[in-house]
Amino acid sequence: MKYCLFFTPFQPYPTGGGSAMRASITLEALTAHYRVIVIHPELWAVRAGIFHEEWVRARAAAYLRIRPDRLAGIGSLVQDFLSGLQPAAEIDAIFAFRQSVAPIAIRCFALAGAAPRVRILDLDDDECSRNSQFIPLHEAAGHPERAELLRAELPQMGLFRSMLMPRFSQICLANPADCSALQRQHPGLAVVHLPNAVRDPGKPPAASKPTGQRLLFVGSLDYLPNEDAITSFVRETLPLLRAVEPGITLRVVGVGHSPALEKMAGWPGLELVGAVRDLGPEYAAAAALVVPLRAGSGTRIKILEAFRHGTPVISSTKGAEGLAVADGEHLLIADSPTEFAAACLRVLRNPELSQRLAANGLDFVLRNHSIEAVRRIVSAMIEK
Repeated sequence: MKYCLFFTPFQPYPTGGGSAMRASITLEALTAHYRVIVIHPELWAVRAGIFHEEWVRARAAAYLRIRPDRLAGIGSLVQDFLSGLQPAAEIDAIFAFRQSVAPIAIRCFALAGAAPRVRILDLDDDECSRNSQFIPLHEAAGHPERAELLRAELPQMGLFRSMLMPRFSQICLANPADCSALQRQHPGLAVVHLPNAVRDPGKPPAASKPTGQRLLFVGSLDYLPNEDAITSFVRETLPLLRAVEPGITLRVVGVGHSPALEKMAGWPGLELVGAVRDLGPEYAAAAALVVPLRAGSGTRIKILEAFRHGTPVISSTKGAEGLAVADGEHLLIADSPTEFAAACLRVLRNPELSQRLAANGLDFVLRNHSIEAVRRIVSAMIEK
């Protein structure tokens, strides 16, 4: 019986944030080939109320959560667990999701007797590029000390990554541009584009979106680019919209605690909802999803999810980065507050445009970001 050790700092789950969703789809792809042991080092605070261990345990051979104070002995912990498996158990693969768990996964290579045949590191996004974009966001938010700390850490982070990656047989990224850039920097690596994917919501999208004036933002609320996007939209774009259409509101949904956003509670037109168990009703009730990001890397699962639910999207150039979408065909692209407000009004006032964007977006996600596409790529990496 062949096993795979799947290391992830996020609990795999089909909702509750892009990383949890990507981890859940990867887990299901791996279970087609292995009995998968999910090893979850708790590097970040656990978000209660949304994620449930039963979902992971129903799909994995085992689910091990490792407290931070026990990470130093993770090799022994995993070895003790493996010793209780049937004698014929073979660790054929190790899959590390995100750079933060790569050193932990490497320390378990020897548990297979030798380096496992399949060693995959899914970086998801280019964290070095992403963190460099965080610097001006921290400065704008009045946190110069955090900006300076990031600036000082970037060279060491890049060097650390360059030391980790050769230990793995294949490296994955969600953004094809990130794949090309990494391949140029490290021509000896096997770099694979593993796109993000979204699940079937279980019912067909509505034939037409509501004629209301609710805009929706979805994302982890304690993620700096999301905090910045919401704050700038509420302060600069929402007033422009409400000056023309006083009934327009922005509904903000997502996991995570953000003191900066909580201070904006009561702002005219802003609805801070927080975490919800099912995003389906949120997309169904929204006239459009807004993605006014000014920083970030990888690709935005929220755009793919909106496409899958038949919800029109208005995004910044940065928000749509990494997706092969066209302005005016799959979504509307706008960057300045004035442009963004005008794009929102176009969608809200033009049902024909709204329905065309929704139909094209749905077709796009079904063709390019299906779970089946992810399964085929994961299978090819394992076979290679």
